[in-house]
Amino acid sequence: MLPLNRHRHYFVGVLSGILANVLLGLSSIFWKYIGSLSAVALLGYRVYLSLLTVFLVVYAGRELRALFAQLNIRLLFLHAVAAMLIAINWGAFIWASIHGRVLESSLGYLVAPILSVAIGIVVYKEPVTIFKALAVVIMLASVMGLFVLSGDLDMRVCLGIGLAWGFYSCLKKMTSLSVFSGLLLESLVLSFFCALVFVFSDVSMTIPDGFGLWRTLLVFSCGVVSIVPLALFSFSAKRLSAMSMGLSQFVLPITQFFVAATIYKQTVSTVTMVALLAVIIGLLVVVFESVLRKQCCFNGRGQDEV
Repeated sequence: MLPLNRHRHYFVGVLSGILANVLLGLSSIFWKYIGSLSAVALLGYRVYLSLLTVFLVVYAGRELRALFAQLNIRLLFLHAVAAMLIAINWGAFIWASIHGRVLESSLGYLVAPILSVAIGIVVYKEPVTIFKALAVVIMLASVMGLFVLSGDLDMRVCLGIGLAWGFYSCLKKMTSLSVFSGLLLESLVLSFFCALVFVFSDVSMTIPDGFGLWRTLLVFSCGVVSIVPLALFSFSAKRLSAMSMGLSQFVLPITQFFVAATIYKQTVSTVTMVALLAVIIGLLVVVFESVLRKQCCFNGRGQDEV
């Protein structure tokens, strides 16, 4: 690939990843507005309407035949696991959005990129510079300190969202399917398990009386709200390294943090603020790595000349 095309390829991947994470972060407001339904019912609507949305996209793009031609046991297993992880992530995220625990979901999304970066280094043997190592240490220390010192946060939400999203993002790098074909397979798996839940439990997807036309329309738009960020995320995963994907995911918790503070009016403790600032510092170290490296080299030459 030519250098110009390589840079364009990388830029499109970064832009897609950032946009996906911003949309996911802002979607808490969407789920809060229709939160009169239970989290399980909303998850059901999200799954089935996502299936319909992505099926129409795949069918219109004439990718169904290519999908069936590529299917094998490995891909089925990979996307089945990915489906379970995204169900955990979606369920915890919707519950947190409805119950005003957006700060916890924000912090959960701090765990995911650190996990992605660690997997990139350990599993994929991606090169790591001193600046990237420093950034990872800063971010890991801040999140670990937060888990130890913050007693007013529901850490189950943090871990559920963080671990599920982190492993999901890594699995998306291992598939050979196209973006929407992979999402279709995951939606099919989720639809099957959702059907079992609704058949063998008392959970209902019935929209209550007085819900209103506007909110009912929003419920039926949750397929698009769910699939667009996931499609952008999958598109980005195919163009970025695991480490770059992990670093781009820090956009999501920062977005969620501002949603928690401004929309939900959650109280932000000093420990939480320090942890977030430490993560931002780690991000800045990575973003300006080339500048820092040049500055260090320049200072080193200057000292030698003296």
